[in-house]
Amino acid sequence: MNDVKKLYEQMLPDGGFILDHERSIIEENQYCYALSSERGEGYFWYYFYEDMFVIEKQDFFFYDEFFLESPEPDFISVQYFFSVSGEEFHPYRQLSPNSLRVYVGGNGKTFQAVYHKNIPIRSISISIMPDFYNNYLKEKLGGEYIDPRNAFKGLSLGVDFPQLVALLKQIQSYSGNGASAKLFYEGKVLETLALILERAQQNQKQSQKIPITKKDEENLQAVADYIDHHFEFSISVDQLCKIAYMGNTKLKTKFKEYFGCNITDYIIRKRIDQAQHLLIVTELSIAEIAQAVGYERPESFAKQFHRITGLLPREYRKLVK
Repeated sequence: MNDVKKLYEQMLPDGGFILDHERSIIEENQYCYALSSERGEGYFWYYFYEDMFVIEKQDFFFYDEFFLESPEPDFISVQYFFSVSGEEFHPYRQLSPNSLRVYVGGNGKTFQAVYHKNIPIRSISISIMPDFYNNYLKEKLGGEYIDPRNAFKGLSLGVDFPQLVALLKQIQSYSGNGASAKLFYEGKVLETLALILERAQQNQKQSQKIPITKKDEENLQAVADYIDHHFEFSISVDQLCKIAYMGNTKLKTKFKEYFGCNITDYIIRKRIDQAQHLLIVTELSIAEIAQAVGYERPESFAKQFHRITGLLPREYRKLVK
């Protein structure tokens, strides 16, 4: 049995999921697991295509904080979160709604993450196994073959990639089966790889024009560290330019290339991440939280919070509480 499929069949029951025979089409490798009523609500659906790839659709939430720990088989994946609240570890990454997560597994690593209670985890993902990208894809491309793992490593969580998000949303809304499902999903996997490989080539060309040196990386990280500790205040680009030893244009270009988003969005996400924490662990009013994370007007805070999380602050607090 494939390592990925074996992992699913062990991990899902351990997490409180129960195979729903009525919503599964086992002879076509479509499986739907319902979350037990003691642990939460919702489902985890996946389509397993031989030893080639897996399509996942998640829509559930836990009643209590859930800590996940599992081995990491050799695969590459891309996931889009419509809704989520939690953190991954090693390396540490905060999970945010309306964002992409790109992942390269293997090397005997262990995956760890925590998901916050009562916040829906809604996502769509594609996981691609070595038989697909090492054998099938290599045979299909011949001398033009490019190892997609390197391209996946070049993308980061939250990266701005509207074409890929649109493709994943198409998969989310598809509900076919039989031969048409095989053709549809295989086509979307190939299209996903094409988009990511094309983005990697564009990034490579861009980096050749204006390479990011080791010193640039250190300076960009210093900028991010400064923002991380001062996001609740007004931060001027001029101040960041001084920290980075870069001009305005170079800083903006390199920051987006290195972190996958522009400076303004980076600041907003830091503010909203902190606001989520304050909504969970304090009884501060919405206006007080807005001021604490850098917004003078609660209306502006609520607008940005809704844009990032899909919920208004009061709705988010109500769900969590």
